[in-house]
Amino acid sequence: MNANLFHNLLNLVFGVIGVLVLADWTAFGFDAPTSVKIVGGLMVAQNALKLIINVSRDGVSGLAKPQPPVDGN
Repeated sequence: MNANLFHNLLNLVFGVIGVLVLADWTAFGFDAPTSVKIVGGLMVAQNALKLIINVSRDGVSGLAKPQPPVDGN
């Protein structure tokens, strides 16, 4: 699995989690403020994980350099 696919899967999973918060997490035994804190923490963890993946793949300088064009083949 490449890094882009992994990023997209993370975005999908956490998007679903966000929808569940809107749907009503009180059914799972959480009150509204707690469910928002849980999702906020998961979003921070997701972004930290994506940043770690990017730094390990491209290095710190790779975070700001222009990306190469996509090969159409």
